[in-house]
Amino acid sequence: MGFFDDGAMAGIAFDDSAADALISAADSADQTLRSEGGFLGVATDYAMEDFKGGYATLFANALAVRADDRGRLAGVLAALVEDVRQAKLKAREEKARLKELSAWQQRADIREQHFQLFQSVASDPMPMEWPVVAPTISAVFSARDRARFAGGSGGATSSADPGKLREFVAQSRASTNILEAELGRIRNAWSGFTSACSWVNSGSVTFVSGLEQLLTENSADATWLEQIAAAFETAGAGTMADTMLNSALIQYAPPGQVGLNDIGALNVDQLKAWLAVPANKDRLQGLLQQPGLDPVVIAKWWAGLGHKMVGRAIEPGEAQLLLIEALPGVIGNLNGVTATARNLANRKRLVTEQDRINAELARTPQLLRISTGESITNPAWTQLQTQQKALNGITDALRNAGGTTAVLLGFDLTHGSPKAQVSAGNPDTADNVTYAVSGMNITPQSGFNDWAKNAANLQRHQQLLSENETFAVVAWINYDPPTVPTVNSGDAARAGADRFIVDLQGFNAVREGLGNRTSETLHVLAHSYGTTVTSNALVAVALNIASFTMLGSAGIEKKIRNTGDLHVPAGQVYATEAVGDGLADLGRFQRQDPRLESFGAKVFTSEEAMIDGTQYQGTTEHNTLVHKDARDGYGYLDQDTTALHEAALTTTGNGDQILPGARPLSPPAGFVGR
Repeated sequence: MGFFDDGAMAGIAFDDSAADALISAADSADQTLRSEGGFLGVATDYAMEDFKGGYATLFANALAVRADDRGRLAGVLAALVEDVRQAKLKAREEKARLKELSAWQQRADIREQHFQLFQSVASDPMPMEWPVVAPTISAVFSARDRARFAGGSGGATSSADPGKLREFVAQSRASTNILEAELGRIRNAWSGFTSACSWVNSGSVTFVSGLEQLLTENSADATWLEQIAAAFETAGAGTMADTMLNSALIQYAPPGQVGLNDIGALNVDQLKAWLAVPANKDRLQGLLQQPGLDPVVIAKWWAGLGHKMVGRAIEPGEAQLLLIEALPGVIGNLNGVTATARNLANRKRLVTEQDRINAELARTPQLLRISTGESITNPAWTQLQTQQKALNGITDALRNAGGTTAVLLGFDLTHGSPKAQVSAGNPDTADNVTYAVSGMNITPQSGFNDWAKNAANLQRHQQLLSENETFAVVAWINYDPPTVPTVNSGDAARAGADRFIVDLQGFNAVREGLGNRTSETLHVLAHSYGTTVTSNALVAVALNIASFTMLGSAGIEKKIRNTGDLHVPAGQVYATEAVGDGLADLGRFQRQDPRLESFGAKVFTSEEAMIDGTQYQGTTEHNTLVHKDARDGYGYLDQDTTALHEAALTTTGNGDQILPGARPLSPPAGFVGR
């Protein structure tokens, strides 16, 4: 037997003609790339003569990237040509070695057959046994992306001669067509080389796809410049605001570069196309949920998207409807957006949230088995049950606040405990708006439906007092209320005050933007621990409140010395507490009673009274809604109660008509005031 099997005599897979074809194609593409700068030079200078501003800078930068990329690719192709030539030499060397080895093997076989093996070493030495190392060819290139969006909300402008831009486009496309032919040739040549020259190892090879990327970028530049030219032609002017160009070119914007003003400048078709890209929708959500967002900025931005007044109603425009459809959970809770739009978004979310809860409940087991073998209630299942109860409560609250005329200002089931706010009447257009803040244990899943009924009761009584005005009362529970063990803590009140401030700033921003906000528009009413929340808010920030009314207060923090510390007009702070209310003072263990003479609120009665010939019922307990039949007592905001009537007076600018109530004689034992 010989030293080698038949496979060693098969030669190597390397076709010189395939290598020559690749060398020719790569060299041709190299030369074409190197000549493109001169081919485009005159057209470039011509286009840049009148092209100024932010988009001209982007064009110049794109040209620089294009020139650098084609130079890098030309260098890669030149190196490829040299590498393939070297591979041909190595392949020729290996083929010659194998040929000599094969011939020697044949002679050795003959000698072996004639028992002449001992003669081979001296007279016919064996050729080199070790093969020539196959070379590895690498050709790495990737084209860079080019920026085509200026962005920004300032007053920057760009100018251009659209005709000159179009001349560059024509020249650029001619060059691209030439390079497309080179791409086809080199793609085929590389494919043929890898098939016919598999002896050569392939390293990292991206030059073909890189050339494709380069031509794609060149074509995108041409389309981009055409759009710029078209924008100038449409405007009929040689100078345009960059914000107008941004609108026409927003499809080129990286999501992270787009701002609210860029989005606000889009027409409906542009916005629809932009929102169709998931990354863009994510960008918008991020912009609208960033901490510290100014409601005034949002109100201006939202109004700029276009809505119209139809009588006393507000109809969202097409662009606003697109955003409501795209991001209902964001728009529905966004301060600065009109209540009308938020209501549309949130009612849509009522359906989608129910679908989500149903789907998650279907795949979430109620019980979990633990290591001891026992079963415990699944926390995830419990959370879903809470969300379901909250959703049911919000639905009931809407019905109690007026059904189809009620406004769902916001709700949140997933960030902390559920929260919500529902209005009886439209806060966008009502002449008089009262924010009514509840106290301990009132949540969407428990008690919110009654609090919404309170809002409707107050709105109805306000309307009786002033038939020529319109009213809205917001049932606000957009905070985490305390429970019995925590009611004496101020933590929930401080956190709730922060949320209340932001929501009222949002209301003010909308109304001021609509031009229907006066100093008499907004009133605040609170019950129990809600008075602690709201007083903290009103001492912290001026919110242009016309009046502040407290029912059965769980106490005002001692740091608030008197009504003068509150940002409320003098003489417009009111308080009441029924004799039958046995719970309010339990919350004032470390807080003060706002009815104290030293605090300075005007006190009205909650007891049974005859007022202007009408008999009103006295409040018999701490709650606000109690009376269902003759056996029941009355809460503060039950229909036909003195407290409801008086609260309607204080929240409509008629506080001078209240029926005075009794003040406590002195602070409770153990209270240390200021």
